[in-house]
Amino acid sequence: MESSKVQEVEETYQKVDPESEEPNAARVLALDMILKSLLKISAFLSDFLLEFCQETTHHSFTEDGEYAVPPSTQLRDFLLNNLNVTHPLEANGVFDFLVTILDLLPLWRSVEEEPLSSKFEVYHQVAKKICNRCKLVTEYPVERSYGLIVVASSLREIKASQLFFIIFILSSAFKDFAFENILKVIRIALMMMPCDKEGCGKQTYVERVISKLPPVFTIAVEWEKNETDEDIFATNSVLSTEIDISEIFKYEGDSLFTKYRLVSMVCWHGDQYSCIAYENRSWVIHFGIQNEVIGDWNRVLSIFAELKIRPEILFFENVMGRDQIVSGN
Repeated sequence: MESSKVQEVEETYQKVDPESEEPNAARVLALDMILKSLLKISAFLSDFLLEFCQETTHHSFTEDGEYAVPPSTQLRDFLLNNLNVTHPLEANGVFDFLVTILDLLPLWRSVEEEPLSSKFEVYHQVAKKICNRCKLVTEYPVERSYGLIVVASSLREIKASQLFFIIFILSSAFKDFAFENILKVIRIALMMMPCDKEGCGKQTYVERVISKLPPVFTIAVEWEKNETDEDIFATNSVLSTEIDISEIFKYEGDSLFTKYRLVSMVCWHGDQYSCIAYENRSWVIHFGIQNEVIGDWNRVLSIFAELKIRPEILFFENVMGRDQIVSGN
């Protein structure tokens, strides 16, 4: 997107005084870009429309047979009425905002089926930690998350770090420096925990297992304010449009379809948010009320570099699930 268009959109979404009770324009824009990204996910969109049709018995239609108030607008109005949008988002706060939105979705429609937020849930099964030193066995409960949070600097630095080579040597699963393998290294590092026995403290890896594949796998990237252009480029260059979730987590389910494809992103540009989504075999950027076709993934990376765009939320959809929904529709 040209800088003139970016400026035009920024003028459309002028900031509101955070001390006032008026909605903060940047937060509302973040909400709009989150919703736009969610509606690009086939698993979310299909269930969203199904819920809407099942729950609402009396619809108002135009003469052309269209909804007088589109379902997406009704959802947006519901969220605006139930979210605190009067204050600006903190740095890296857009993922927390997404979590708040997902937790609120079950209240939108009182249907008996699983809520829309369940499409994003990842359940980590009970795991055991056996200390290599004192042999103490510790069990952990099931954990629910909405995906994986990674620090931007770790993505660009992990290839050169000593940690990667240590884990690389210990595991034969790593074939290259692919995005999914770097994510696994980061996750393993996060799951190194000290022994609970007093006086031991030995660092031991806790393996978390998933047995059910989520329809959508979300990755949140946390950025710092002082990253250089080179840092932003190096981080974005690590990203990939396809991952295998079984390369990131230990998977013990019975599905063979563990591949996920990137379908949409919520990105940060200065103090504004945008959505970049894959539509009709091309990447498209939505910046406020504007949209522009970008092209292929290499062009997306170029746009990231030109406009210093930082993707903060990446939505990956299960390839087989998405293909079934699309073919069914």
